[in-house]
Amino acid sequence: MNTHASRRGDGPTGHLVVLGSGPQAEWEHAMQRLAVVGPLLLIDAQTPTWQRPHLAGARTANLLDPPRVLDEVRKLASTWPIAGVLAFHPAHDRAAALLRQEFALPGPSTATIEATTLRHRTAQLLTSAGVDNSGAVHANSYDQALEAAHQVGFPLVCKPASPRTRYAARRVTGIPSLAEALSAATAATWPGTGTVIEPLLDGIEATAYTADSPSGPKVVAISHTTFDPQAEPALLPVEVVVDADDVCAPAVEDSASRALSALGHRSGPAQIRMRLTSTGPRIISVTTHLTDPLLGMLIEQVTGADLISQAGRHALGLTFLTDENRLGATAVHFLQGSGATLPLPPNAAAHSHVTPYATLHPYPAERRVGPLRRSGHLLVSGTDYPQCVARLRSAAAEIRSARLSA
Repeated sequence: MNTHASRRGDGPTGHLVVLGSGPQAEWEHAMQRLAVVGPLLLIDAQTPTWQRPHLAGARTANLLDPPRVLDEVRKLASTWPIAGVLAFHPAHDRAAALLRQEFALPGPSTATIEATTLRHRTAQLLTSAGVDNSGAVHANSYDQALEAAHQVGFPLVCKPASPRTRYAARRVTGIPSLAEALSAATAATWPGTGTVIEPLLDGIEATAYTADSPSGPKVVAISHTTFDPQAEPALLPVEVVVDADDVCAPAVEDSASRALSALGHRSGPAQIRMRLTSTGPRIISVTTHLTDPLLGMLIEQVTGADLISQAGRHALGLTFLTDENRLGATAVHFLQGSGATLPLPPNAAAHSHVTPYATLHPYPAERRVGPLRRSGHLLVSGTDYPQCVARLRSAAAEIRSARLSA
């Protein structure tokens, strides 16, 4: 693993509250990094298991119920001082904001939170600043959604304006499927926030990840996502590639910088999702924190930028500037459940190596992600984007072959 932390501020004076966790295969690296930053207190829907060695304390709560989360953190605060709060899932931003207000913790401004948690508000602010974006149109009813659909045209994407669950967006190809997509989006949005309708943009899906630098937020990594056709009409990633020397970097960096400026984000990690269309990048969403710990690990592997540690220290109000060391490309391929244990190919080495450049990370049990069930993931490395993708596809084919012959 690459060295990191070119400069640190003073150590934390209290504990960092982490909202939510996930499978060990995806989250352990993040927990290890955050535990080095400072003592951790976990609030999650489930009692911690593998997380225990990394924690000073934990409580269970429904993370979609901010007042309940606050009650549980107050109980922890009676024993441990609270110095910061960190969330990864955007649906937990409201609970995080309530904790910051209650305990006077560092974090983004109320205006920035509002600008990034309501997707139509994001689009409005970006448009006002002259930043090309998806042009999301707010809709509170079927009639409004139908009007928006005629405005943006088909195919389109119907999604929650402020999602409570991941992967709730739906691809809509015509009016007959609009009502069902709207119903699904409405069920997955925060009460009273409605839904948004936006065009299904052409081009490459990209996400820019920023970190602090002496001159402000700086793009340190770019990922490209391929969606799983098995999940349609849901938009569910099946492959994500992080390339240290992305050829799209200049255009992505300019759009990301302008978007963050328009939304008032001045410091701390952020990620900016966009489509690289034939007329240039168009912003889809902006989040003022990391949303996927596994991607944080991949970014560190290929750039040396430890965004997980920076996120933890930023949540505590501390300085953390990352080192960069460009090292090629890396990728993840998510495996869908087959109802059986994931087999290794006959020629695979020990310890889950599918090929010399690919490792299999099975989950203890299948877990639902959107409309599908994931059973594990493959991690692959390469010297550049084309080689990484070729190795990823080769390893995935080995797994498919092993499943068929098992």
